[in-house]
Amino acid sequence: MPTVFAVDEYEAQEYDAVLVQENAVVCLNDDPPLARVIPFQKVNHVDADPELLLTDSEIPDSFFGGAEYAFVDISKFERIRRHLEELEREQY
Repeated sequence: MPTVFAVDEYEAQEYDAVLVQENAVVCLNDDPPLARVIPFQKVNHVDADPELLLTDSEIPDSFFGGAEYAFVDISKFERIRRHLEELEREQY
C-alpha cells in the first residue's frame, strides 16, 4: 500500500493510490472513498512497492487528472484495471 510522508503530519498515511502530478500528490482510498491533494512542496517522501508503479500512459487523464507516475493497488480501482486491459489489447 502506498504511503505518504507529509511535512505537516506526525505519522505517514497509507492510501490505495498515490498519483504524482506536476505540482501535487493526489492520494486516494477506495473504501471509504477519499481524495486528498497535497501540494508537492509539502510531501517529504512517497514509499510504495515497485510492483504498484504505473507510468503516465497507464493512467488515464480521466482518473483524477492523470499523473506523471503513480502507485496504485489496481484491485481497488475498476477504471484503472479496464484501462490497462485496453492498453494491453491495443499492443497486439
